[in-house]
Amino acid sequence: MPKTLLIAACAAALAWSAPAAQAQAAYPDRPIKLLVGFPPGGSTDLAGRILANRLSQSMGQTVLVENKAGASGNIAAESVARAAPDGYTLLMAATSFAAAPAFFDKLNWDPVKDFSPVSLVATVPIMAVTTPSLGVKNLKDLVAHSKANPGKLNLASPGPTTLTRLSGEQFEQAAGLDWTTVHYKGGAPAMQDLLAGRAHVMFANISDVIAQVKAGKLDAVAVATPTRTAIAPEVPTIAESGYPGFSFSTWQAVVGPAGMPPEVVNKLNAEIRKAMALPEVKEQFLKLGTDAATGSPQELQSLLVDEVAKIRKVAKAVGATSN
Repeated sequence: MPKTLLIAACAAALAWSAPAAQAQAAYPDRPIKLLVGFPPGGSTDLAGRILANRLSQSMGQTVLVENKAGASGNIAAESVARAAPDGYTLLMAATSFAAAPAFFDKLNWDPVKDFSPVSLVATVPIMAVTTPSLGVKNLKDLVAHSKANPGKLNLASPGPTTLTRLSGEQFEQAAGLDWTTVHYKGGAPAMQDLLAGRAHVMFANISDVIAQVKAGKLDAVAVATPTRTAIAPEVPTIAESGYPGFSFSTWQAVVGPAGMPPEVVNKLNAEIRKAMALPEVKEQFLKLGTDAATGSPQELQSLLVDEVAKIRKVAKAVGATSN
C-alpha cells in the first residue's frame, strides 16, 4: 500500500475509534432502563428499585425501573435480548430466567447465548413451611407424617413454572413421599389455602413466608440452601436434616443484551459491587427476605450455564411441565 494511503487509512481508523472509546469512557451519559419482568411490589421489583436508586446516586445518571410483566418474565427478557448492546437497557433477572428453557418450547431468546452477564445481586432462600394444623415442627416429623399418610398431603405450588414448585417436588421424590401438587395462580392464593389448612406443605421463597413464620401462622421446617440463612438462622437446612447435598435456591441478577462492550460490563459490575457492599443496602435486602450477593460477570455466566442444565434435569426428573 502506498505510504499516503496507509497514513490516510490509519487516520480514518483513529478518527472512528476515538469517539467510540470516548463514548465508552463517558458511560453512562444518559438514563439507563432496568426492566423487571414482574408486577410492582414483588421481591424482584423491590430489589431492582433499591439497586437502581443506589446506581443512580453513584453513576450520576438516573436508572429507571420499568415493569414489563407477563409470561413468567419472558416478555421483559425478550425485550432486553433485542435491545442495543450499549448498556442502556438492562434486565433484573430472576431464576425463572434460567428456568424458561425447561418450561417453554418456543422461546425467542436463550438465557446464555443472548445476554451479557453483569452481576449477581441477591440469593433468595427457599423455605419449607407447613400449616400449624399439621402438627409437625421439623423435617423429620414431616417426612414421618407424610409416609404415614400417603396421598393425603397437598403440596401448594404458586404456579407450574416456578422454582419453588420444582424444589418441593424434588424433595418429595428424594424422600420417597406421595404428595399431591396443587397449582395456584400465584403465591397469594397458595398462601391462603396453606394458612387455612386446605394445603399442608409449601416450598416458598423465604421473602414470601417469613412474616407468617415469625407471627406463628406457619411452621418453618427447613431451608433448601447449602448453609443456614441469616434471615432465619435458627431454621436448619434440608441437607443437615438428613438429606445431604440437597440444595435449591432462587436468585436475582443483572444482565444486558449480548455483545455489550467489556468496559461497560465491568463498570456496571464495579458499581453494583459497591452498592451491594453498603451495610444499609444489605439490611434493606434482608428485610425483603433476600441475601445480598455479588460476583464477577464470569461467575454469573457459569451460574447461568449450570442453572439452565440443573433446572432442565430436575424438571424432567419430576415430570414438571408448564401445565
